[in-house]
Amino acid sequence: MEKKLTIQSIADRSSVDDLFVVKNADIREGKRGQYITCTIGDATGEMACKIWGVTGYNERVQMAYDAICDGMVYRVVGQASVFNGELQLSVNDGIDLIAHGPADHAQLDPGDFVYSPADCAQNRAELLRIAAGIARPGLRALVERVFATYPSFFIVPAARGKHHAYRGGLAEHTLEVVRYTESFLTGAEGIPADRDVAVAGALLHDVGKAVSFAEQGFSFTQLPVYSLQGHITPGISIIERAAQEMAVDEQDLSHLLHIVQTHHGEYGDPKPQTVEAWAVHMADNTSALLHEVAADIEETTPGDSRFGSRCKGPVFRYPAPSPCGEGCPPAPDSGKTVSQSISQMRLDV
Repeated sequence: MEKKLTIQSIADRSSVDDLFVVKNADIREGKRGQYITCTIGDATGEMACKIWGVTGYNERVQMAYDAICDGMVYRVVGQASVFNGELQLSVNDGIDLIAHGPADHAQLDPGDFVYSPADCAQNRAELLRIAAGIARPGLRALVERVFATYPSFFIVPAARGKHHAYRGGLAEHTLEVVRYTESFLTGAEGIPADRDVAVAGALLHDVGKAVSFAEQGFSFTQLPVYSLQGHITPGISIIERAAQEMAVDEQDLSHLLHIVQTHHGEYGDPKPQTVEAWAVHMADNTSALLHEVAADIEETTPGDSRFGSRCKGPVFRYPAPSPCGEGCPPAPDSGKTVSQSISQMRLDV
């Protein structure tokens, strides 16, 4: 089957019949029986999908769920609709096509299915450049050793869903966290902070996710360690193992581990106890939250408000500003001061 329809081209009330990557499948119990929630995607983006099946045939839902393998491509047949402000696909009669299993990936072009807005090569180069800029030799060598040992860090997603949940998402998120951390500390007048340890902590705060995902099909699947231990415990282990082979100042290592251990802020145990740890926590939260809000807004109709499923709060999408027509005042002359421009506008009136 040749792929013709893309996620980007699907609109409200569209009839869909094409090949898509299926991931994050979860079986749930509803009023009418079992159903499956999942995400479908291709190289142009992703969207929510619910596989309801046919009323009274719960065994088909279970069969379809058992046939779904994260990251594999399936023929998906259903109807698109907007529900609570979000475009999603509903699969009913098409459930049997899911149950038949995935398409033959040897016959598919990865360029049609691999979705990632991240520039993996550029983000990797920038993160390595920042690591090389850490002044203290021990910290710098430790970060570089970890990155060299776990190249998967630069290609895995940052999460199963919600934010940066795409190829290269972890590296992109980490780069944002470093930038926010440095901005917070630079903008905090009169507050002393250790840039080296803060940057090292920002670079390695989520390093445990490098061992939490495995490539599968055209996406990534979550490994058991992610659900059993999370990513902080594996991250601490990675850093401690690397430090055993190197000469790292004991206090620097302690502070670095504290930042990684506490980067979930008030929701973690223990909580941050240094300026650097709080800066990394706020940077981490900012990067995640802005992406979640932006994704929820993108799926919202202009002029509408709704509850964002990712940010877990209300979002509103303002319509795009109208282009300035003939009635708009001219842009101020770049050679004039603001007061001169305002005075000229008054004279024109």
